Amino acid sequence: MRHLPLCLAALASLVWLIPGQALAYYPCNGPGPGEVLIGVDPGGNGIAPTPLCEYVGEDGGGGDGFSDPGGYWVDQYATLAWGTDPNGGPTYSWYMNATSQAEADTGAIAQCQSSGFRDCRIAMGVTNGAIAIAIDSSGALHTDWGEDARQARKKVLRYCKGQGGKGCKIEQVLESPAAWVSN
Repeated sequence: MRHLPLCLAALASLVWLIPGQALAYYPCNGPGPGEVLIGVDPGGNGIAPTPLCEYVGEDGGGGDGFSDPGGYWVDQYATLAWGTDPNGGPTYSWYMNATSQAEADTGAIAQCQSSGFRDCRIAMGVTNGAIAIAIDSSGALHTDWGEDARQARKKVLRYCKGQGGKGCKIEQVLESPAAWVSN
Protein backbone atom coordinates (compact mmCIF):
# COMPACT_ATOMS: atom_id res chain seq x y z
CA MET A 1 0.00 0.00 0.00
CA ARG A 2 2.88 2.40 0.66
CA HIS A 3 3.92 2.11 -3.02
CA LEU A 4 0.51 3.34 -4.21
CA PRO A 5 1.40 7.09 -4.07
CA LEU A 6 4.59 6.40 -6.05
CA CYS A 7 2.66 4.41 -8.65
CA LEU A 8 0.03 7.15 -8.96
CA ALA A 9 2.72 9.80 -9.39
CA ALA A 10 4.40 7.73 -12.10
CA LEU A 11 1.07 7.20 -13.87
CA ALA A 12 0.24 10.91 -13.69
CA SER A 13 3.58 11.78 -15.27
CA LEU A 14 2.78 9.51 -18.24
CA VAL A 15 -0.71 10.89 -18.96
CA TRP A 16 0.73 13.27 -21.55
CA LEU A 17 1.70 10.22 -23.63
CA ILE A 18 -1.96 9.31 -24.24
CA PRO A 19 -2.86 10.38 -27.76
CA GLY A 20 -5.38 13.15 -28.05
CA GLN A 21 -6.30 15.76 -30.59
CA ALA A 22 -3.15 17.58 -31.65
CA LEU A 23 -3.20 21.31 -31.42
CA ALA A 24 0.15 21.75 -33.18
CA TYR A 25 3.17 19.91 -34.49
CA TYR A 26 5.87 18.51 -32.23
CA PRO A 27 9.41 17.08 -32.49
CA CYS A 28 9.53 13.36 -33.24
CA ASN A 29 11.86 10.62 -34.48
CA GLY A 30 9.70 10.10 -37.56
CA PRO A 31 5.98 9.41 -37.81
CA GLY A 32 4.47 6.67 -35.69
CA PRO A 33 0.94 5.23 -35.65
CA GLY A 34 -1.58 8.00 -36.19
CA GLU A 35 1.09 10.60 -37.00
CA VAL A 36 2.25 12.33 -40.18
CA LEU A 37 5.60 13.99 -40.83
CA ILE A 38 4.86 17.66 -41.51
CA GLY A 39 8.39 18.95 -41.97
CA VAL A 40 11.83 19.31 -40.45
CA ASP A 41 13.07 21.95 -38.03
CA PRO A 42 16.42 22.89 -39.62
CA GLY A 43 18.14 23.31 -36.25
CA GLY A 44 21.24 25.47 -36.40
CA ASN A 45 23.78 26.76 -33.89
CA GLY A 46 24.99 23.22 -33.25
CA ILE A 47 21.48 21.75 -32.99
CA ALA A 48 20.76 18.88 -35.38
CA PRO A 49 17.69 19.06 -37.66
CA THR A 50 14.61 17.53 -36.03
CA PRO A 51 11.64 15.88 -37.77
CA LEU A 52 8.26 17.43 -36.89
CA CYS A 53 5.09 15.32 -36.62
CA GLU A 54 1.40 15.93 -36.14
CA TYR A 55 -1.10 13.50 -34.61
CA VAL A 56 -4.00 12.80 -37.00
CA GLY A 57 -5.56 9.77 -35.33
CA GLU A 58 -5.12 6.04 -35.59
CA ASP A 59 -7.03 5.83 -38.86
CA GLY A 60 -5.16 8.77 -40.35
CA GLY A 61 -8.05 11.17 -39.90
CA GLY A 62 -10.12 9.79 -42.77
CA GLY A 63 -12.50 7.73 -40.62
CA ASP A 64 -12.47 4.90 -43.16
CA GLY A 65 -9.40 3.05 -41.86
CA PHE A 66 -7.16 4.43 -44.58
CA SER A 67 -4.51 7.05 -44.09
CA ASP A 68 -5.84 10.47 -45.04
CA PRO A 69 -3.81 12.98 -43.11
CA GLY A 70 -5.71 15.94 -44.56
CA GLY A 71 -2.88 17.64 -46.39
CA TYR A 72 -0.24 17.34 -49.05
CA TRP A 73 3.50 17.64 -49.62
CA VAL A 74 4.96 20.70 -51.32
CA ASP A 75 8.36 20.65 -53.01
CA GLN A 76 10.94 23.07 -51.63
CA TYR A 77 13.99 24.24 -53.54
CA ALA A 78 17.41 25.52 -52.48
CA THR A 79 20.31 27.01 -54.40
CA LEU A 80 23.93 27.61 -53.42
CA ALA A 81 25.83 30.43 -55.16
CA TRP A 82 29.61 30.86 -55.30
CA GLY A 83 31.13 34.31 -55.12
CA THR A 84 34.33 36.18 -54.36
CA ASP A 85 34.62 38.23 -51.18
CA PRO A 86 36.12 41.77 -51.11
CA ASN A 87 39.57 40.30 -50.29
CA GLY A 88 39.46 38.01 -53.36
CA GLY A 89 38.72 34.82 -51.41
CA PRO A 90 36.07 32.24 -52.28
CA THR A 91 32.74 32.55 -50.50
CA TYR A 92 29.13 31.53 -50.91
CA SER A 93 25.53 32.45 -50.22
CA TRP A 94 22.27 30.57 -50.52
CA TYR A 95 18.50 30.69 -50.71
CA MET A 96 16.39 27.89 -49.22
CA ASN A 97 12.79 26.69 -48.95
CA ALA A 98 11.73 28.39 -52.17
CA THR A 99 8.60 27.40 -54.07
CA SER A 100 10.47 27.00 -57.39
CA GLN A 101 14.02 26.46 -58.61
CA ALA A 102 13.88 29.83 -60.39
CA GLU A 103 13.02 31.56 -57.09
CA ALA A 104 15.87 29.75 -55.32
CA ASP A 105 18.36 30.61 -58.09
CA THR A 106 17.34 34.28 -58.20
CA GLY A 107 17.36 34.49 -54.40
CA ALA A 108 20.84 32.97 -54.05
CA ILE A 109 22.35 35.34 -56.65
CA ALA A 110 20.57 38.33 -55.05
CA GLN A 111 21.85 37.33 -51.60
CA CYS A 112 25.38 36.94 -52.97
CA GLN A 113 25.30 40.38 -54.58
CA SER A 114 23.68 42.12 -51.59
CA SER A 115 26.42 40.67 -49.36
CA GLY A 116 28.95 42.62 -51.40
CA PHE A 117 30.38 39.58 -53.17
CA ARG A 118 31.33 39.65 -56.83
CA ASP A 119 31.49 37.04 -59.59
CA CYS A 120 28.27 35.52 -58.19
CA ARG A 121 27.22 32.34 -59.97
CA ILE A 122 25.04 29.34 -59.24
CA ALA A 123 26.99 26.42 -57.82
CA MET A 124 24.21 23.91 -57.14
CA GLY A 125 20.49 23.54 -56.66
CA VAL A 126 18.43 20.86 -54.94
CA THR A 127 14.76 19.91 -54.63
CA ASN A 128 13.65 18.37 -51.31
CA GLY A 129 17.18 17.61 -50.19
CA ALA A 130 20.39 18.99 -48.74
CA ILE A 131 23.47 20.77 -50.04
CA ALA A 132 26.75 20.38 -48.16
CA ILE A 133 29.74 22.71 -48.42
CA ALA A 134 33.24 21.53 -47.50
CA ILE A 135 36.43 23.53 -47.21
CA ASP A 136 39.92 22.11 -47.60
CA SER A 137 43.14 23.25 -45.92
CA SER A 138 43.95 25.56 -48.86
CA GLY A 139 40.62 27.40 -48.41
CA ALA A 140 39.01 25.96 -51.55
CA LEU A 141 35.27 25.32 -51.32
CA HIS A 142 33.56 22.16 -52.57
CA THR A 143 29.88 21.19 -52.74
CA ASP A 144 27.65 18.19 -53.32
CA TRP A 145 24.04 17.31 -52.59
CA GLY A 146 22.10 14.45 -51.06
CA GLU A 147 18.60 13.36 -50.21
CA ASP A 148 19.35 14.33 -46.60
CA ALA A 149 22.11 16.06 -44.60
CA ARG A 150 23.94 12.81 -43.80
CA GLN A 151 24.18 11.78 -47.45
CA ALA A 152 25.20 15.29 -48.55
CA ARG A 153 28.01 15.44 -45.93
CA LYS A 154 29.33 12.05 -46.99
CA LYS A 155 29.26 12.92 -50.71
CA VAL A 156 30.93 16.33 -50.36
CA LEU A 157 33.79 14.96 -48.27
CA ARG A 158 34.36 12.23 -50.86
CA TYR A 159 34.23 14.83 -53.65
CA CYS A 160 36.60 17.22 -51.84
CA LYS A 161 39.19 14.46 -51.34
CA GLY A 162 38.69 13.27 -54.93
CA GLN A 163 39.53 16.80 -56.16
CA GLY A 164 42.86 16.63 -54.28
CA GLY A 165 41.66 18.55 -51.23
CA LYS A 166 43.61 17.94 -48.03
CA GLY A 167 42.05 18.29 -44.57
CA CYS A 168 38.51 18.50 -45.96
CA LYS A 169 35.96 19.64 -43.35
CA ILE A 170 32.25 20.31 -43.50
CA GLU A 171 31.69 24.06 -43.60
CA GLN A 172 27.87 24.05 -43.69
CA VAL A 173 24.86 21.93 -44.64
CA LEU A 174 21.73 23.53 -46.09
CA GLU A 175 18.51 21.52 -45.89
CA SER A 176 15.36 22.18 -47.87
CA PRO A 177 13.03 19.21 -47.30
CA ALA A 178 9.53 18.91 -48.71
CA ALA A 179 6.97 20.68 -46.54
CA TRP A 180 3.69 19.20 -45.32
CA VAL A 181 0.73 21.52 -45.80
CA SER A 182 -2.37 20.65 -43.76
CA ASN A 183 -5.77 21.21 -45.28
